[in-house]
Formats: sequence, structure tokens, C-alpha cells
Amino acid sequence: MTLIAKPEVEKGWTQSTAPDLWKWDKPSQVLTGMLRSIAPVTVDGKSVVQMLFQVSADHQVKCLATYDLLQKVGRQHIGAMMRITYLGEDETIKRGNNAMKVFDVQFKRPEGAPAPRDSGPITDEDIPF
Repeated sequence: MTLIAKPEVEKGWTQSTAPDLWKWDKPSQVLTGMLRSIAPVTVDGKSVVQMLFQVSADHQVKCLATYDLLQKVGRQHIGAMMRITYLGEDETIKRGNNAMKVFDVQFKRPEGAPAPRDSGPITDEDIPF
């Protein structure tokens, strides 16, 4: 089936596009943007975690989370600005033939944003009565 041509974008309207897929393939790559979501997805029959970033007003990118990223980025970072630098592969840590990808992760909360709430288990001490 052949696609038809896209319609012209009318005045006052903005075209929405799908996020680009970010791949960590060169050391020193830096991804900077606001973390919008962390969600499980299925890729090639395997469940993996996908992170979605808003990198500009009209541009989003998504990336698959590696083990190291999942250790450093969590739901408590949603809404924060993130700066993630790919440092390369640690050959001393391998799974099969794949070395672990290592990242430097920095984040900044928006000015005046409340601190993230603890998402630990609720205990009797949390109940006010």
C-alpha cells in the first residue's frame, strides 16, 4: 500500500511527530533533555525499559535503558532535566560477548519544584490515626 502525501500544516496548527530513537554507539555522546517517562516496552520479544526525553519544544527522543542507566535513573527523575554522557564500555563486566555500557548521569530539578516523594512501602507509621 502506498502512502498519500501529508497535508499542508495550516496556520495555527503544529504537526506532531514520533520521537526519534537514540542509540548509544559512540563514547562521549551526550543526551540532554527533560525526562518525560520511563515505561516497559517489548522489543524482539523481550521486555525492556524505554525512556522518553523532551529535548526541545518540538523534538522528543527515546532510548532503551541499559543496566547502568537503570541503576542511575528512576521514576523520581521524571520532570527533571537530565544530562547523560556515554562514557564507553567496561570490558571487565560482560554478559555473553557484550560489555556493560557506562554512563555519567546528572540531573537538575526545575526551580521551585517539590522534592520527589519517597515511593517506598507504606508502613503503620505513615497512617495518621
